[in-house]
Amino acid sequence: MSSNDPQAASPAPDIAELVPSQRAEIVYRWDLDKTYLQTEFSTFRGLLRAAVEGAKHKRTVPGMQALLVALSQAYRARVVVVSGSPTQLRARILRMFQLHGVHCDRLVLKDFVGLIRKGRLKAITNQVPYKLRAHLETRLWLAAREEAVPEICFGDDAEVDALIYCLYADVCAGRVAGPRLDRILQVCGAYPDEIAAILGKLPLLPSGETVRRIFIHLEGNSPPSRYGAYRGRVTATFNALQIALSLAQDGLCDDRILIAVAEELVRDHCVDAAGLAGSIEDAVRRGLCSPELGCRVVSELLPRTAAFDVGFQPAFAARLRRTLQSAGPPVQDTAPLPLPYEQLFESEQAFARARKLAIKTAGRIAGLSEFLESAREDD
Repeated sequence: MSSNDPQAASPAPDIAELVPSQRAEIVYRWDLDKTYLQTEFSTFRGLLRAAVEGAKHKRTVPGMQALLVALSQAYRARVVVVSGSPTQLRARILRMFQLHGVHCDRLVLKDFVGLIRKGRLKAITNQVPYKLRAHLETRLWLAAREEAVPEICFGDDAEVDALIYCLYADVCAGRVAGPRLDRILQVCGAYPDEIAAILGKLPLLPSGETVRRIFIHLEGNSPPSRYGAYRGRVTATFNALQIALSLAQDGLCDDRILIAVAEELVRDHCVDAAGLAGSIEDAVRRGLCSPELGCRVVSELLPRTAAFDVGFQPAFAARLRRTLQSAGPPVQDTAPLPLPYEQLFESEQAFARARKLAIKTAGRIAGLSEFLESAREDD
């Protein structure tokens, strides 16, 4: 078995089995870095910090711990985590999940050492072939347990999670067949044996619509319009509360989870009433949830939480409710459409280069960072 095989990086002891009477009815598929954890692998300092810090010191993205804990403990749910983090962090990640109270059914990490030994340095940062193969193999793992059930996918805007999840969904649904997938993977820089391994999985996959929704956490403050090219198949969110609102709209999140996420944002991350209100108003405006759901949350739930102590009191809630009531209806889901993956990959690469250049330039010009931040808030 090759050293960059996701199965080689995910030994059996990390897999928790459910008894047949508890067969899963939904799968929550998560990325880890910048989706759940606040990690920085793009710099040597970030890699070093991740390697030496203990499980209890790892910082989560605001609100995500409450959300993932609740989802992972839901009845008849599985959590699958596919991350580009190195296998050397496995023990600490599993310990972190244990400390947080997250039930992780399967954890897949990347074998950095094996890739370096094989001289495949490009594969360390190239996530498309690695993650697509890992997603397909975990889908087969689920199918072997007769769990061909819907999935909710969670990623971030730091890399190409949106492209990978959409491609994964299209491959499972049969919208992208072998020859087309071969061309896409070549454009994405996959090695020939990676392509062969992925194509070899296709005849084994159960056919059908797999992915119910794809959430992309805008950790890098990308504008939601960046994902317009994905034709309505990606739900861009600025924080965990917006994800919870969207899940609640779909009937996958109850009041208890909404309250838990809001409580964590307020108590652990110092989000005030204005911050909560802005998130809810943006969620309603962009169709992540209905005005009715937003009004109920601000009127019935938040004033009964820690948000009350930071200004989310009945009078404040009443003003926000009037604003939400004037919003339009939520955007309706549309049938999945084929995507131009080759062009999308090139656009994602160009965006990443432009963002890196902008950050570098802003650091050299006094006041530019503050100006760009204020411009973004005005938008």
